[in-house]
Amino acid sequence: MNQTIKNFWANRRQNAWIVVEIALVAVLSFYFLDYFVVSYYDTHLCRPDGDFERDHLVIGQVGMSSEVPDSIGEASLANLYALREKVRSLPEVQYAGLATDFVDEGNWYRLSTFRVEADTTRFCGANSMSFLLGEQFFETQGLTPIKGSPSAEKLSSECPADGAVITRSMALALFGTDQAVGRRIVETDYNGNAVQHGPANKIVARYTVFGVVEDFRLKPRERYAYAVLTRVTALSNNTPKMLIRLRSGEDADEFVIRQNSADRQLDLMTGEYGLANARTYTEYQKQMSVNVSDSMLLSVMGTFIALLLLNVVLGTLGTFWLQIRKRTEDIGIMRSFGAKRSNVFWMLWREAALLTFVASVIGWVIWLQFAMNIGLAQGFTMTGTGQETDWVNTFWLHFLIVCAIQYVLLLIIVTLGMVVPTFRAMYKRPVEALHHE
Repeated sequence: MNQTIKNFWANRRQNAWIVVEIALVAVLSFYFLDYFVVSYYDTHLCRPDGDFERDHLVIGQVGMSSEVPDSIGEASLANLYALREKVRSLPEVQYAGLATDFVDEGNWYRLSTFRVEADTTRFCGANSMSFLLGEQFFETQGLTPIKGSPSAEKLSSECPADGAVITRSMALALFGTDQAVGRRIVETDYNGNAVQHGPANKIVARYTVFGVVEDFRLKPRERYAYAVLTRVTALSNNTPKMLIRLRSGEDADEFVIRQNSADRQLDLMTGEYGLANARTYTEYQKQMSVNVSDSMLLSVMGTFIALLLLNVVLGTLGTFWLQIRKRTEDIGIMRSFGAKRSNVFWMLWREAALLTFVASVIGWVIWLQFAMNIGLAQGFTMTGTGQETDWVNTFWLHFLIVCAIQYVLLLIIVTLGMVVPTFRAMYKRPVEALHHE
């Protein structure tokens, strides 16, 4: 190791530019790597305990007839409810209800800042959604009330006008306990920008916590399950969807095939309304995810990031290639004195590893200053909502893990950049290597 440090210092002028280049790579790539690591962590390793079961969920489109009216009158409402009752009466169905909103990857929820009414220092960002009163929403969606909260049936049918249902994590964040029923919260900002506007911004609405449910995430890549559900009593459009939960043992794919048959659609038709285009919940999520990811903005950004990373990798490879070629004469001298090829290779690799580590540390320090200045270490994201979507709950452990992963990846790139020129130099005869320019 001492010899490696001496060689590193002896070649400090040659190494200086490489250190700057790798440090710049470390800074630029840290955000993208961090996003990938957290996305994988959230998706595969950190599912909320109360996350609902999807295998028996089906979504159907209501009102596919061309005769659907522009507005919902009493007769249309009666037909809608009659259709709902027909679906509920199917032997395969356990729960069913009309829904204008539900938990899926395609919905864009309202992002707001919520705080405790009596304590302006306790606040957090949260996504909020609405559910139709009396439509068995909590039973059908599969959201589980915690002990001490009203049952799912009561949450779906008895939530008052100023009532709100929140997740366990949000109750803990705001009140320090999950027993939050009856406590008051305030919504302060539709944009949820707690950093710029603060928790004492203009009040949008006041709510009493009517119930607390086990954690679930409205969006798949959120670290914390901060969600608020409020009731509505009227449909926002005349063609709502229907959320259906099948009984245990029923196959959702088979149900969808039967439901989409012409005979079943005709049987369920009530007035101008029918149920069509049924899809399993999993299929619906995949389709919505594809639709979102295929947007023009994400395509352009993805292409830009891919080209940037490709240039970074090729630039690093080329830099190390040139550095090893400049040291061909040194390699020839070592070989002429009897040094083994393996000894030469590992000596150069240790120097490259040390150089990569020094450059990476510089990049990490620069990124850390950025992270601290915008408040990531205090639980805020780039958007300042107070939700840890970009960082896991233990900041320093997370930071060190991402640093370690990044160092390993950079070391792999550096190793690839030095392998070919090193082996070409080592397998030259010492006389040829000594005459290399």
